[in-house]
Amino acid sequence: MAQSVFISHENKAIFTCPQCTKSKTVDVSRLIPEKFKLSLRVKCSCGHIYPVVLERRKFYRKNTNLSGFFKSENDRKEFPMTVTNISRSGLQFKSSLSEKFKLGDRVLVEFRLDDKSRSVIKKKVIIRRIDGWTIGTEFCSMDEYDKLIGFYLFK
Repeated sequence: MAQSVFISHENKAIFTCPQCTKSKTVDVSRLIPEKFKLSLRVKCSCGHIYPVVLERRKFYRKNTNLSGFFKSENDRKEFPMTVTNISRSGLQFKSSLSEKFKLGDRVLVEFRLDDKSRSVIKKKVIIRRIDGWTIGTEFCSMDEYDKLIGFYLFK
């Protein structure tokens, strides 16, 4: 499986060999001028070659499978969803009722993390992408859940 490596705002990436754990920082600005993702193979000084996916995202994104619901700001009706990934700036979820919403809509999401305390997250989000049943969102604000989400992401 390919290792995800995030590009810093200075266009640098840190590659860590899975064989010998040696790390090196590389300027990747010439490799990825505007794409969000780029797959490549890296050769370590130990001779090991390993697959890497360079990602330009601002924040690490964790894959999840968390049940919850979402609703429009102006509606009391709740719709089921499954949070498929989460980052510090937003989340992606799947719902068979995605056609009820459009880009730019603000919705409220509520779900439980799969951490020890089954923490409840309630956030207002803006819909940024709709692709079939998949909805990509951005958090409207950073608030008290930010630390909780931050701890969750790096467990």
